Amino acid sequence: MPRGYVGLGFAFLVLIGLALGSGLLKEVSWELYRVANSLYALLAPWVDGLRREVGVPWLSAFLLGVLAAFAPCQITTGASALAYLAPSALEGRVWPRFLAFLLGKAFTYLALAGVVLFFLGGVLDNPGAVFRPVRLALGPFMVLVGLGLLGVVRWPLAWGVPEGVGARVGTWGGLLGPLALGGVYGLAFCPTLFWLFFGLLLPLASPLGFLLPGVFALGMGLPLGLLLLLFARLGRGQALKGMRHLGSALLRGAGGVFVVLGLLDTVLYWNL
Repeated sequence: MPRGYVGLGFAFLVLIGLALGSGLLKEVSWELYRVANSLYALLAPWVDGLRREVGVPWLSAFLLGVLAAFAPCQITTGASALAYLAPSALEGRVWPRFLAFLLGKAFTYLALAGVVLFFLGGVLDNPGAVFRPVRLALGPFMVLVGLGLLGVVRWPLAWGVPEGVGARVGTWGGLLGPLALGGVYGLAFCPTLFWLFFGLLLPLASPLGFLLPGVFALGMGLPLGLLLLLFARLGRGQALKGMRHLGSALLRGAGGVFVVLGLLDTVLYWNL
């Protein structure tokens, strides 16, 4: 095994140990969770009331997705996705990557819906046994992705991150990263998201019901898309004109965000 990978593994274990033992990180992670839970509780009655009043299946699926974007378990994955895509937004090349991210998420939701509906009879017994290990692994996964963005290690498969401002993102290599990240983040379930997806979305009756998980993913992407649109507008402004020449620095900043959020995610869900 290359020495670099041994060093990376050792550093990763040390980081996880520090994360699990740090009272400050634990306090910060719980505070983020409480803030997200309060925001979700504030939005839920309004969005759910609108969904019930409209009564259109595809619009209900979209609104449930918007609400799901504010589920407490989405705060770290949503913030890290923003950090991952923001450099491309500042250089005005984000939309193919954003759509690839949504496509990866939609594919995961379609696959989950298909398994539950056609192989498990519409009932998923003991969901904690399925999704809890994934939730526990996501924090360390984000740390590893962050270390890759920081240049600590090179992955065998390209994550499709632009090397600089002029990088082309309209190629398969440029879209592989967000596609894979969206697919993995589609597995970030918690009780709130589980209820929205399996309890409210899947029972919706529609002739095009097989497309509703994809519409749900589109709704989940709305807040992220609006923030990326804001970044894209800032990138066209004079104030940040010079930042478009700092692609590598922006990516390292995104890597740092991934590491911090991954540690917070690990602290939170490994201590629940």
